[in-house]
Amino acid sequence: MQTIFAPVINNLLYFAVFGFSLHRAIPDIQGITYLQFMVPGLIIMGLVNNAYQNPSSSIILMKYQGLISDLMSIPLKSYEIFIAFISAAVIRSFIVGGVTLLTALFFVSFPYTSITVILVASMLVALFFSFLGLFVGIWAKEFDNQAFIQTFVIMPLTFLGGVFYPVGSLPGVIGTAAKFDPIVHMINLLRYGFTGIQEISIWLSLGILGGMTLFMGIISFIALRRGWKLQN
Repeated sequence: MQTIFAPVINNLLYFAVFGFSLHRAIPDIQGITYLQFMVPGLIIMGLVNNAYQNPSSSIILMKYQGLISDLMSIPLKSYEIFIAFISAAVIRSFIVGGVTLLTALFFVSFPYTSITVILVASMLVALFFSFLGLFVGIWAKEFDNQAFIQTFVIMPLTFLGGVFYPVGSLPGVIGTAAKFDPIVHMINLLRYGFTGIQEISIWLSLGILGGMTLFMGIISFIALRRGWKLQN
């Protein structure tokens, strides 16, 4: 119910609001309809939220239940535990992303400029936020810490990342600052893969996302291997 049906309901609400009402009032964007423009952003939202929530909530729950010391003492190597958490998060995020796309296909079709870009971008997004979720789960003392990051960091970055509008339409300083938002580059890649539209160079976005993912992966693995905030 939480993993699959909740995103479906949320997406149906988005399509009801934007598809059946605002869609007709908003002109085409660079030759595509507003729904075609919006759907890649909704897929990113599904990937981001689920990849982040899965490892972070799992580790914090284990802390509450007193199971984290068992996790650190069982005969598994750090990289095996790391792969298990990350794999679960990536699979969950891909399930939700796939369900989001299937729901969208009832309302809109796509030219699919590059399936390769779609798959690579989706994997990097899922990995980055899985790594972030793992790190936050290790760092956090309670669920409030996890919710703080999601509410005051991830959500603003998502809504400023161009899910519902072209980033280039933002005025002045806000528009310039938005280009430093990592989610802008994630949506830029996925939107290009689906529609061929790009607001920023694809190679630039790919380089930034790849570098951030590698950095976050190293940091989260080091924190897990050293047992930071987990040993006690």
